[in-house]
Amino acid sequence: MSAELLFLISLVLALVLGFLFKVNIGYFALTFAFANGMFIYDLPIKKIAGLWPIYLFLMLFIVTAFYGFAISNGTLVKLAEKIIYSSRNRPTQLPIVLFFICMMFAGTGAGAPATFAFLSPLVMTICIKSQISRVLATVLICCGATIGSQFPFSVGGIIIQQVAENTGFRNEGMAMCMNVLMNCLITMSIFFIITYFVTGGHKTKKVEIDKPEPFTEVQKKTLWIVGLVFLCTVIPAMLKVFMPDSAVIKKIASFCDITVTCTVGIILCSIFKAAKEKDAIDKVPFSIIIMICAMGTLIGTAVSGGLVNSLSSWVQTNITSSAAPYFLLAAACTMSFFVATLGVVIPTLALLIVPLAASTGIEPIILFSLISVGGFYTGSSPFSTCGAMALAGLEDQHEADVLFKKLLLLPVVSLIWLEFCLYTGILGNWVG
Repeated sequence: MSAELLFLISLVLALVLGFLFKVNIGYFALTFAFANGMFIYDLPIKKIAGLWPIYLFLMLFIVTAFYGFAISNGTLVKLAEKIIYSSRNRPTQLPIVLFFICMMFAGTGAGAPATFAFLSPLVMTICIKSQISRVLATVLICCGATIGSQFPFSVGGIIIQQVAENTGFRNEGMAMCMNVLMNCLITMSIFFIITYFVTGGHKTKKVEIDKPEPFTEVQKKTLWIVGLVFLCTVIPAMLKVFMPDSAVIKKIASFCDITVTCTVGIILCSIFKAAKEKDAIDKVPFSIIIMICAMGTLIGTAVSGGLVNSLSSWVQTNITSSAAPYFLLAAACTMSFFVATLGVVIPTLALLIVPLAASTGIEPIILFSLISVGGFYTGSSPFSTCGAMALAGLEDQHEADVLFKKLLLLPVVSLIWLEFCLYTGILGNWVG
């Protein structure tokens, strides 16, 4: 059996069994990784276990645990409420404010999943009171959180960079991460603006909201710590860009990795009692982390069995250079309708970048953006985290049913929009 066929069967079975038994697909993926590696590829168990992405697991755990302090003590949510309150007398600007709040919330490092979980109920409540379209509410949550999550120091950006480097672009990981961010920022901002006017966001009525309580002393400390971690992560990275030849700056930037700075942040939060450590750990999305890392292990065993060479031959034989980018974009959107973009879609389709770049001459940085941005756009489907959380924020079942049907159509509209952006050059290489 060919490597790509075995991988495809394993991937489909993991997804089907996960949905059927309502068990994290990561466990099934890990089981198939051990079975395939041992009985098909003749790999020892220890080598298969060694394919578990240790650094990625540690990084995701540390980052989400750190922001778990700010989430569990209500700091980030209260910050969002204060910004909403400040715009209460400018109702037509409210959807735009909510859009930037979601971007900011995710951009602090909390990531898109945390934004969907913690801000969706608040945003939907505000939208109901001000009669903002629920479709617009879903789009602003999805687009805003996705853009913010792609910042290099947030969860999405971290994963994007790691996948790029693990795929063979060790020196281009940050550039690919930044290009994904730019494409998300440009295409999603335009998509949000179009949705804003089509759904009547410019006719939003004034919303009545109680004045939020002042930040507590604990929350003020948390804000200072988050700001410190943010600066310690970003400033050295920026200095490295402007002074690439400085050995001292390189060393400092390497040490100020997001994993290191967030570890220090956890220590500071614990010392200043920002929240209980157990409460912060409870906010860590272990199920998502396990799924991402287990899928990485399954892909690793397939690569060891010759998956890349098999895919390269198939792509060069069956996909023309002109159709390749449109095919890749459609494949990412379709897959993401049912499975996680960061955990499944991007790591899987990233294997096609090298053979597609070789056979079509298209820049790898563009191909990587296609699979990433394409996958993110389908996050508004009712089967995804964002779509599901938007539906959960509606208490009226009839209204939820109506929104469910609209969210089934929204990913199709998103795909058409993305194909248009690709055709016109809006979606491309913005890094250079």
